[in-house]
Amino acid sequence: MSSEKYPRSSIEDDFNYGTNVATASVQIRMDFLRKVYSLLSVQIILTTATSALFMFSQTIKDYVHTSPAVVLISGLGSLALLVALAVYRHKHPVNLYLLLVFVSTILTAICLPTVTFYEYSTVLQALFLTSAVFVGLTAYTFQSKRDFSKMGVGLFACLWILILASFMRFFFDSDTTELALSGAGALVFCGFIIYDTHLLMKQLSPEEHILASINLYLDIVNLFLHILRLLDSLKKH
Repeated sequence: MSSEKYPRSSIEDDFNYGTNVATASVQIRMDFLRKVYSLLSVQIILTTATSALFMFSQTIKDYVHTSPAVVLISGLGSLALLVALAVYRHKHPVNLYLLLVFVSTILTAICLPTVTFYEYSTVLQALFLTSAVFVGLTAYTFQSKRDFSKMGVGLFACLWILILASFMRFFFDSDTTELALSGAGALVFCGFIIYDTHLLMKQLSPEEHILASINLYLDIVNLFLHILRLLDSLKKH
């Protein structure tokens, strides 16, 4: 009696999944997108709710402002967690636990120390603008037939230029410098939203929904922070 070398179900699964999301079946693509944007929504809701809680609590604000060591440790922890997430991105549920801790460190290291220095109205404006820009760019990328994968090299080059230019704040600390850097940063991360949205559909595999959600989450957080600084600089002008 002959037996199949490769079980039919295994062959069918490989065909359904393909090598990336774009070549997978419609059902697999839709499941992947649901996972990515569900995880992203949870991260954004958690970030927004926690930031709002911290903004309205003077005790917590004072603690964040007077505890730079906590911010530094959280920043280093977030980098370590990024490495761990890359290693364990296919290990469920470890990847979800790591994702939750990663969001917590990003909150402590970046979001909370930043938003607590701004007026409530400015933070709300930045939140609405970031949401509108993200939805618009996502819709544009999904319906566009252009290949955005070539943007990667240019975007990463611009990001490094932006990081180096940020050191100008130590020598040219002015509203004009802050305005220019914030505007440039917002444009760079608008580009990253387009690039990473294209990437998740064209290059990532259906099992990499954790990685896709992290990429978009970091894009949104950075866009929000740059828009926040931009709005604050415009008000000072």
